[in-house]
Amino acid sequence: MQQIGAFPFLFKKEKMHIMIITSTSGKSWILPKGHPEDDLNKPQVAALETYEEAGINGLIFDRKLRKEFKREEGGRLVIYPLLIKTILDNWPEESKRQRKLVSIKEALELVTKKEHLNAIKYFSSTSLSDSLYQAAKDKD
Repeated sequence: MQQIGAFPFLFKKEKMHIMIITSTSGKSWILPKGHPEDDLNKPQVAALETYEEAGINGLIFDRKLRKEFKREEGGRLVIYPLLIKTILDNWPEESKRQRKLVSIKEALELVTKKEHLNAIKYFSSTSLSDSLYQAAKDKD
């Protein structure tokens, strides 16, 4: 089964930070994700899940930057980088989840799901992080 998610990021003083959320059980920190929806394309699903689960509005980056990861439970997780533009005070799943804006180092310490860790490592790698930083500056 395929899931679609986002890597919601921003830069503070030129350092990448990401928004992580708790799973609905509250037992683990993850990236926002969900299932395909018939009336939405994959980038739209990633943006919608990020809004619903983390209370973030943002800008999905180029489809070429998306990356697929093998899920521990089977299937694939497709992740799109999403530049955080607005962090909302209220959002649809605020009663079900916590959210936390963290450094990459802290995210790697808190997130435990393998495919989510792989996504964080991939999108925060030096070459891709530099590209995302430049693209984020261009969107300001």
